[in-house]
Amino acid sequence: MLKEIKFALYAIKKNIQSSAELRTSFLMNVFGMMINNTAFIILWIYFIKSVGIIGGWTPADIVGLQGFLALSYGIIFSFGNGIRWLPEYVSSGGFDRFMLSPKNLLSRIATSSFNSSAIGDITFGIICLVVYALLIHTSFYQILVLLLLVIFSTIIFLAFSIVVFSTSFFFVDSGSVTSGFFELFITPSLFHGGAFQGAMRFIFTFILPSLLVGTLPVEAIKDMSILKLSVVGLFSFIWMFISIKVFNKAVKKYESSNFMTFGN
Repeated sequence: MLKEIKFALYAIKKNIQSSAELRTSFLMNVFGMMINNTAFIILWIYFIKSVGIIGGWTPADIVGLQGFLALSYGIIFSFGNGIRWLPEYVSSGGFDRFMLSPKNLLSRIATSSFNSSAIGDITFGIICLVVYALLIHTSFYQILVLLLLVIFSTIIFLAFSIVVFSTSFFFVDSGSVTSGFFELFITPSLFHGGAFQGAMRFIFTFILPSLLVGTLPVEAIKDMSILKLSVVGLFSFIWMFISIKVFNKAVKKYESSNFMTFGN
């Protein structure tokens, strides 16, 4: 396990160094993504000002929501961007080179690609969570809960991403299928948390974990709800277990395309 972690960290380090060689392009990607994410906050804040508070959600909560989502997204799709390339690897036969590697298959795939723009998501997410903590005047205990929820939400985002992109082993046109599944997951997580009630809230919490990434963490901090904290924590482990099972089962469906693509 320790060797696998060291290899993953080494691969991430090399990916960052490679992307940072073109410094101007790297910085433009980072700041461009931060500006793009800011548009979501402006949109929802003006929405709240227009229609009023829904479900107890204030502009500060929107900042927290975007912080959780951007940070989770950024961590997974910067350092583990290879997961998103699974459909391409499978359809092109490039997956062969990972099968031949002595390293852990999942970690090798995850660290095979790096997305510099996702660093902008990480930076933006951290800024949003700091601002959110200041806006709601968090106590020391709330800060600890926030840090714990960041870990849980990132695990859930990682786990469901693995599940979604592992379906590429089961479909011929895997690119469009996995893209559709991922959008179905990510879109509700971007929405105003107070908009989901009743059956829709149940679906996007317990069937698709969209609200577990940002909405429930924000509500757990704001309400100091042990129940919501426990739900997010429990499902982070459940989804991680499911994702590993799904990935291992999906890999058994793989058949080499015999394109001899052993390069990078």
